[in-house]
Amino acid sequence: NYKGVTGNIAFDAKGDIKDGTLTLYTYKGGKRTQLAVTK
Repeated sequence: NYKGVTGNIAFDAKGDIKDGTLTLYTYKGGKRTQLAVTK
């Protein structure tokens, strides 16, 4: 466990982040548009 800037961060036995979130973006017409947020 580690206290990061955005909150606590924890890793599992394999070294992967627990309860991580991924946000996907694309650019359309020169503007960033959010595609999806996954947990």
